Amino acid sequence: MLTPPDPVVAVAAVVIVLAAYALFAITGFGSALVSIPLLAHFLPLETVVPLILLLDFWAALTTGFRARAVVDRREVKSVLLGVAAGAVAGVLLLANVPGDGLLVALGACITAYGAYSLAGARPIPAAPLALALPVGFVGGMLGALFGVGGPIYVAYFGSRMRDPIRLRATLSVVFAASTGLRIVLFLLTGFLLDLHLWGAAALLFPVMLAGTALGRRLGSRLSRPLVLRFMALLLVASGASLLARGLAGF
Repeated sequence: MLTPPDPVVAVAAVVIVLAAYALFAITGFGSALVSIPLLAHFLPLETVVPLILLLDFWAALTTGFRARAVVDRREVKSVLLGVAAGAVAGVLLLANVPGDGLLVALGACITAYGAYSLAGARPIPAAPLALALPVGFVGGMLGALFGVGGPIYVAYFGSRMRDPIRLRATLSVVFAASTGLRIVLFLLTGFLLDLHLWGAAALLFPVMLAGTALGRRLGSRLSRPLVLRFMALLLVASGASLLARGLAGF
């Protein structure tokens, strides 16, 4: 039997998930980047990562399905083996590294990426196909460990594709494949065997749908660079606070 959620945690979760998936619909990525570090202030990371994983799978799958005609299947296939190997490594680390250590690592990653984005990240030259496996491995590991493998995929595929529609569709399929694999791994390792977790995901599912619908509605009215800058500021603030919290636990 599920116990009633803490009202403060419940309200925070609704607001965070709504905002995160609105940003995802506008930018094509970032739902986990925004939601996981913020939710980690209210819930253990071992709960937050699988919870957002369940929501991310559906969001990425539906986005990729809508634009399936322009997905670059060759690019998707090139990273899948690395994603699988990295996901296994990330799940093993999640199961064995102490919570405070994970918070410090997550805070450092989020803060660094937010600062990099604020500094005015420029598109990198076209990355060679030889980087597909290492990119897949790092993205898969960070995705399983923290749910934040998106930035490395965005940087890699963004350097190889200049068409934003094709890029977004391809990223969505990679995210869907990565999250689907992690769901299987989390089931095998027990992270997704908690009924409370599935209950929370079911309650937040309509919030995720509302967030993506809101983002699609606002996407044509908001400046994407402005949205990305706001996201970067949010990441720096949330990452730094997680870093401080994790260090305080040592």
